[in-house]
Amino acid sequence: MTSEYELDCANCGTSLTRREVPAEALGFGAPDSLEVAECPDCGGRYFPETALEQLET
Repeated sequence: MTSEYELDCANCGTSLTRREVPAEALGFGAPDSLEVAECPDCGGRYFPETALEQLET
């Protein structure tokens, strides 16, 4: 199965990179950091299934 980390940014086509972001900085009340796929050029963020699962709990 392809993950977000293997895809290019939908906005600008740049390869996405793995980054940990505090959940609070994203506007979520979760106490932990979330691993997101982020574009180093335009700043677009994509949430892998594992990050979404953390937010559901």
